[in-house]
Amino acid sequence: MEEQVTDQEEKIKEGASVITREFSRDAPPILHLLVVGFHHKKGCQVEYSYPPLCPSSASESHECPEIWKNLPSLAMPDGSHNFVEDTVYFHLPSMSHPGKTVYGVSSYRQIEAKMLSKKTADITRSTVQKAVCVLSNLPLYGHIQVKMGLITEAYFREGDFTQFMLLHDAYNNLNMCLNPDLLNSTQAIIGLPLREMLERFGHKVVQLFKLILLQKRVLFFHSPVRPLSTSILAMLALFPGVVETGLDNCTALASQPDSIVVETVEVPKQFIPSPDESDVATKPAGSPTVDATDDSKVSRESSFEDLQAPTAQEIENEKSGRISPSLVAGLPNEACGLPLQLFGNGYLCHPYLSLSYLDLLSEPNIHGYIVGATNVLFKQKKTLFDAIIELESGRIDVSDPDLRRQLELTKEDMRFADHIVRLVIQDRTNNTFLDGVGWEGGDEWLRAEFKTYLLFMLRTSLLDEGCKYVDEFNPAFIQAWKTTSNYAKWLERPHPAVLELHPGHMFSGQLSMSDVKLKITQITQTMQNTEKGRKISNAAASTSRAVAQTSKAVGKLFHSLRSLFTQCLKSELVHCKRRRSFIASERSPFQLVEHIPATAGRSSRGSR
Repeated sequence: MEEQVTDQEEKIKEGASVITREFSRDAPPILHLLVVGFHHKKGCQVEYSYPPLCPSSASESHECPEIWKNLPSLAMPDGSHNFVEDTVYFHLPSMSHPGKTVYGVSSYRQIEAKMLSKKTADITRSTVQKAVCVLSNLPLYGHIQVKMGLITEAYFREGDFTQFMLLHDAYNNLNMCLNPDLLNSTQAIIGLPLREMLERFGHKVVQLFKLILLQKRVLFFHSPVRPLSTSILAMLALFPGVVETGLDNCTALASQPDSIVVETVEVPKQFIPSPDESDVATKPAGSPTVDATDDSKVSRESSFEDLQAPTAQEIENEKSGRISPSLVAGLPNEACGLPLQLFGNGYLCHPYLSLSYLDLLSEPNIHGYIVGATNVLFKQKKTLFDAIIELESGRIDVSDPDLRRQLELTKEDMRFADHIVRLVIQDRTNNTFLDGVGWEGGDEWLRAEFKTYLLFMLRTSLLDEGCKYVDEFNPAFIQAWKTTSNYAKWLERPHPAVLELHPGHMFSGQLSMSDVKLKITQITQTMQNTEKGRKISNAAASTSRAVAQTSKAVGKLFHSLRSLFTQCLKSELVHCKRRRSFIASERSPFQLVEHIPATAGRSSRGSR
């Protein structure tokens, strides 16, 4: 047993060294710093690059390498003329390292031409649109964006776009500030709106999390680009280590177009421990049993600086109930087989794509992707996507009924979603001044929660079908997940820390009234995401409006009739009162007295 653990530790160390070598390339962190402008005849084009994009060309050359021919359209997105400023995160394939990714950050500005101190011959319109763009070897999006915002502002303030010394100094300064060690800290996710993403989608964030695991064809749609690209990266940041190291191959096409995993992956027997039924009955769901003598299980995780791996004493001191995510999330990624290889070999990730990439998505050597777009033509190509997510409304449009069934949340999933949404929103509403400073409800807390959720789901997926623990994560989803390439690659990697966890959902428990309320919320949201549900909702809304309008019209008619009746009654009463007054004035009291006996006497004689 000790020899087996030693072999697994050696494999983990080898895997860690591979990740380190992938980012230790023979190139500086910043490859190029360039200016992209809009020409009224030629469209978007590169106006200046330092160093030159093509070694044989000058810095002022408009030429782009064939593999980067769409670079100008990425730096200046579709519809950029509608905004004064914007930021774009995009990906390009590496020219020097085939299969690797180059990370682009573009800072776009639009100013009036009269603000320029020196106008060139190509400036013929009243406004000038340009973008200062950085191509980097490191996925430090937010870190670079902060510096690029200052550089772009200074470049535009000069009023002379032929002054390139500022760009040269910025290039050298960025290479001095950036290094691969920043990926092992929170700098990798700085500027990514994790909590805003949760507030936008609410309970549906867990559905998005599962959707990404299934490696489907997913489109995020929104305008402008900055909230679009940052939301995609924020969603990926919920997966441990994916933003830091998991995007290195996200532009690589499949080498063999027909090699798609379609069969259910069989779990190797050595990865399926047989837990004692007595332990299952006595231990609460989600109770890890980590050996305190194993140093590899108590080492600190670099991406979670404030977390520490659980020890046996800490776990023994835990009371019955849900285990704190900080204990499980502190497990090293390498010991858990993380990060998951969600991208590579035909599975792409592009936080933003321009219209020129639309035909690329239908190529046979592309199996799945997560892309962002601002052009409405992407939404019209519904055959290219399994799911369309609209950031503005927070709607998830899934046309395949099987995929909708796989993405249905169990009562345990709904409890987990309600837990994180409630704490995040409560943290932002109750602590406005200290927003994001505390642990609970913060970005790192949110990542720890989803890492814990993922680890227990990985552990439960190793069980046989039909197990009650599998039902807590939706068996249809678990079965579909096992057919993906990221799950197959995870099985191939050693993951001893996951095997030490107890299977089951960390929010397992008996059904309660709150679960019924959450289920009703889920059904309502699901109906709003389907075409039939939207028709029913629209019909109900139309009926409600018609009933409201009819009630309003009937109310007006009743009020009019009532007013008319009241007026008629009042006029009749006035008329009667006047008539009585007139009759009373015609007869005097003496005439009335004389009239009565005379009438009485005549009537008596007549009777005789």
